[in-house]
Amino acid sequence: MAAFREGIDLDVLAEDNVRTLAIPISKLKTPIAVVLVGIPASGKSFLVQNLSHALPLAILSEEEMLKFLAPKITFFNKAQEQIIVLAMKSIEKLIQRGISCIFDYNLKKRHDRLILKESVEKAGGKFILIYVDIAKEEAYRQVSKANYEVTRGEKKGVILNKDLFEYEVADTMFPILEEHALVYKPKDPTSLNIIIEQVSKLAKIS
Repeated sequence: MAAFREGIDLDVLAEDNVRTLAIPISKLKTPIAVVLVGIPASGKSFLVQNLSHALPLAILSEEEMLKFLAPKITFFNKAQEQIIVLAMKSIEKLIQRGISCIFDYNLKKRHDRLILKESVEKAGGKFILIYVDIAKEEAYRQVSKANYEVTRGEKKGVILNKDLFEYEVADTMFPILEEHALVYKPKDPTSLNIIIEQVSKLAKIS
């Protein structure tokens, strides 16, 4: 709650955010919350789209949550903190209603992942962490390509300069063994099907 200015009710805000989501019609026996760790341009959104086609998952995305929060963000540098706080509460509410979801975002702090895991499990759901494993050099090539397309007006987005990219990489805490993360390797053509099978299996076991 500290992420938002005084007077904002996080429960109400999360309810409003949940109402903006595309909620899948079908449900899993036990709802799951899929969370990602991956540096910029690692392939997170591609993975999210493919997993949401294979399983009934509501998508919480950084881009859409920024749009939702725009009138409420008090300082620009607090935007990421506010996204995390709102996402955690929104995911909790989805899980309580038996709705599975996936968070299209780099949840880079181990502490935040632990808090979210505990929240999901307390709400009766299953927490699944996926590490998107890509070489930093390859990811930056994708960033440079996207920057070029944005400057030419070929796509919408913001420019991510090298300093900010390096900061995001350095600030990302990669999963440790105890977090039991699945691993998706975007450069391996077999990895997508493997990760979909792994998540599907975990969802059916739960």
